[in-house]
Amino acid sequence: MGNITIVIGDADIKTSINGSVIVIFGKAAINGMVGGDIVSVFGDVYIKDKSLVQGNVVSLGKLRYDNDVIINGTKVNIDVDIISLFKSNGIIINGLIVLSVITLIAGLILISIFPGRYRVMSYKMSKGIPRRMAMGGLVVVGFTIVVIFLLFSIIAPIFYLLFLMFADIVGSIFVGTLIFKENYERTTIYIQFLVGQLLVSILKIVPLILIPNGSYTAMLIYGICLILLQYSMAFLGIGTIIDTGFGKKTSSYK
Repeated sequence: MGNITIVIGDADIKTSINGSVIVIFGKAAINGMVGGDIVSVFGDVYIKDKSLVQGNVVSLGKLRYDNDVIINGTKVNIDVDIISLFKSNGIIINGLIVLSVITLIAGLILISIFPGRYRVMSYKMSKGIPRRMAMGGLVVVGFTIVVIFLLFSIIAPIFYLLFLMFADIVGSIFVGTLIFKENYERTTIYIQFLVGQLLVSILKIVPLILIPNGSYTAMLIYGICLILLQYSMAFLGIGTIIDTGFGKKTSSYK
């Protein structure tokens, strides 16, 4: 008698529905009469056989229907097949690998140019983390808002990726300092960065390899964890750069 809502799941509907069918990041197969509308947001909807839809069909995602299907209302379909992208985990994996390699090369070059400053930033990096996270968070969030308004320009998204990469280098050094905490004085800044960056890359890529194709719930959880990891490193990295003046405050190191 009411509506059916599918969020991050699958449904096989083989009966008549008085209300509407709403699909969000899910998959629905419909074989029957729908008295209301069918609305899909990044979903996969298949209307089968001689189904009847009394209302409208609005799909921002994947929509399929057989020739015998009758739709009395308006049909609007914007084919944004994000689910197929999720199924093609290899595309995302390759993208992450390329970004990791670029970050690794850029980090090694920058550390070669400014070895002393990066060493200063790594020294006692584990102290004052809440303060640095707060400072970095304010800058990253503010910069993100600015980039959103300039999203349609070519330079802004590229500059934003470089900004996150620059912060990611310092965040990787922090991971390296944690690993070599007991042997810090005898560990070079290159080794700290290299090991830290490799570990972060493994944390980003390996879970994606293990996720089966079409596992939308696992992909959503992975995406949330990836965003939390990426921005936590960005907050700490930018906060450390600000707090040390990009390694200019040598007195603390001395």
